Amino acid sequence: MRTLLGTVLLLVTLTACGARSESGAPPPATPPTSSAEPGTVTPTLGPPPSQTVGRPTQGIAPGDDVVAESQIDARGLPEGSPRSLFRSTDGKTLTLEAEEGGCRRISARVGEQTDRQVVVLVAVTSAPKGQMCPDYLKEIRIPLALTAPLGTRTVVLRQG
Repeated sequence: MRTLLGTVLLLVTLTACGARSESGAPPPATPPTSSAEPGTVTPTLGPPPSQTVGRPTQGIAPGDDVVAESQIDARGLPEGSPRSLFRSTDGKTLTLEAEEGGCRRISARVGEQTDRQVVVLVAVTSAPKGQMCPDYLKEIRIPLALTAPLGTRTVVLRQG
């Protein structure tokens, strides 16, 4: 009986080894078969492919670029105020990027626009002294519509 069992094991081992191709690689796996009936939909894991078209909901849109520091005059803002600006592809929208959180809120609006400069009024509000605030930060983007493309005009940031 022992001899018979040993022979069977030897044959199984040789048969498994013999299934390899001449190159030594294992035989290709057969694709799994579906037990679903034709015309039925088999659910898949994960979210469906994105159907979003257009500008992203987070981050700076492709094609938008940073307004150079040399084109920004932020002398009218206190230290720590937001100064990051991006220009849309057509130049008619500026985006102020800032961090707010806890009880700190940031708002901005376009002020006077001339052929030489665009004034952006930035307001930073905080909670009254002694008020407790939640401990978090979030990045925000404030779009600012211009009447004409920014071009080479200077962006003047002021408190407002």
